[in-house]
Amino acid sequence: MRTLDFTLRLVFFATVPFLATIVATLFPMLGVVVNGAVTLLVFAFAEAMRERAERSPLVKRAVARSLAFEAFYREHPPRPFLFYVFYPLLLPVVLVNAVARRELVLYRGLTGGGAAILVFAALFDFSEHWVPELGVAPFLEVWALLFLLQTLAMFVFLLPVSTTVVKLHSERRLPELWVLFGVAAISVGVAGFALVHKRGHIVSWVTTHRVALRTAARPDAARAAQLMALRAVVDEGAELRASTDATGWVEGDSADRAEAQLGTFYKPDEAYAFSLHALPAGAPEVLVLQCWIALGGPPVWRAIRMSGEEITDKKDLPGGVLGLRPHRDRKPGAKITAAPRKGR
Repeated sequence: MRTLDFTLRLVFFATVPFLATIVATLFPMLGVVVNGAVTLLVFAFAEAMRERAERSPLVKRAVARSLAFEAFYREHPPRPFLFYVFYPLLLPVVLVNAVARRELVLYRGLTGGGAAILVFAALFDFSEHWVPELGVAPFLEVWALLFLLQTLAMFVFLLPVSTTVVKLHSERRLPELWVLFGVAAISVGVAGFALVHKRGHIVSWVTTHRVALRTAARPDAARAAQLMALRAVVDEGAELRASTDATGWVEGDSADRAEAQLGTFYKPDEAYAFSLHALPAGAPEVLVLQCWIALGGPPVWRAIRMSGEEITDKKDLPGGVLGLRPHRDRKPGAKITAAPRKGR
């Protein structure tokens, strides 16, 4: 039974940190990260804090919540690991059980701290990325969704990790605990390595959603910026050819040029979310600028012919280009001589 228990925890620590790191590229996860770090500190150093608290009333007051955790789990050992893995689904059971409710209340301070972080992050995000074109109402809709997602993620991650630390620490299974921490670190490292070497855009859902909202809020200004971006690229034909790969993806200096023009209206992360296609790749006739909307939705797009004439009907676009998701090999191939874009 002990072997099965450790195996389940090992699988969790190997997979969930990896998935959480990947998901964090789509949705902000600052609250989850901070809560996880605080939880590990609370439980990993509970014994040392208890010893200091016994000698100092001031320290005892400062670590009162941490000692409450330790006291609770001494009286009520953690439940089976799968109970905490599926905690959100079992919340109705938790709420009708007195002991389980006490346990949930203990985490209120940690999750409350995460909520405070979310609020401050939301205020900063609104001032930096939403005004002046976008109002409070769409912002609150997006952040209400993000708040729910992060709260759910905190429970999915927080309770299995914290109760694992408590259980293995109390049973003096410290080597196993360090193995789990090591596996979690490797999991995050692998995810980070994959993201660093991902050659396409890494753009969050929130960013692409803002692109769609800002474009709809001021369509004339959006159209003007998009056309300036396209014409700036078309005007530099040699540079465009050097920045286009064999499948029509445009990067390098041409992408820089387009992004600079988009930045006259869109926020920097929004301008970066756009991609360019020059088709047919060998002898371009059409240049397509578009922003793929993460998790669904029609792309924001604009296109012109190499003559400078705007294309307004999507039926006139090359087949299959509209809505094409940025792939993992977007940078120009070996034949490209233009300098690659930094950070792309």
